[in-house]
Amino acid sequence: MISSITLSTESGNVTLHSTAAGSNAVVTRAEGLQGVAPVRNLITQRSQASGGFVRSRFTDSRTITLEGEVLGSSIEGAFDNFDTIASAIYDSIGTERTLKWTRDASGQQLQAGVRLQDFQPLTLTDGAAWVKYQVSFVAPDPRVYSQTETTATGNALAAAAGGKTYTYSYTRGYNPSSGGDVAFNNTGSVPTPPIIRIYGYCTSPQVVLSDTEKLIFTGEVAPGDYLEIDAAARTVKLNGTTSRLNLLDPVNSTFFALPVGSGSVQLVASNFDANARADLIYRPAFT
Repeated sequence: MISSITLSTESGNVTLHSTAAGSNAVVTRAEGLQGVAPVRNLITQRSQASGGFVRSRFTDSRTITLEGEVLGSSIEGAFDNFDTIASAIYDSIGTERTLKWTRDASGQQLQAGVRLQDFQPLTLTDGAAWVKYQVSFVAPDPRVYSQTETTATGNALAAAAGGKTYTYSYTRGYNPSSGGDVAFNNTGSVPTPPIIRIYGYCTSPQVVLSDTEKLIFTGEVAPGDYLEIDAAARTVKLNGTTSRLNLLDPVNSTFFALPVGSGSVQLVASNFDANARADLIYRPAFT
């Protein structure tokens, strides 16, 4: 059971479904709120044998379909209530809006960014003070997310004992700093793309999840500034506004997602002061 469904607008949230007493809007059927989105495979055929090779596997966008009923003390009142809902739905044509829902039994609160895909004509019943509608949304990101956003503050960088800074590039990394770690706990069911903020002062920063998943940058983050990396949007912005994608080393970098469970990432830098650290902003993600 779903106890509530709302759709965001510029002026606030509009209720599409509520089990609370006196509610004038209910969703009688919901499809696609959760579950794995359609899987997209890239398959190469075997030239000298049966079958093929699955080269990569991804999920496509998610489609969410809701069938709803809007009530009123009269048919005119039902139309008035529907107009409020229809306006919110129409608002999602040109702007991605947030669809939120709450599981009745567990109270778990989830959300997805959606745009309007299809809005079926009203169904009217003679003599009844309610109208029916059907709407479909497309969620470009196939994951659904917790409504609760977590900000994890990292430890400041500190000078490592010993070590030496080299002017040449090597295949093995030499870390002239210590500390800089930031812990996370993705309580969802699938990896979640974070927003990462690297605070200055530091030069040539790297954010490392593993040997193969890291983000490497050139240049410096000045004192008082931060570099914001959005792993889902694949953007790099100074102080969250001005693009600095030119600082990214695209060949050796990966816009990684935080795996399910607990772990940590680490900030590495060539030069830094006591304010250098990395923060993680994320929501647990689900299928």
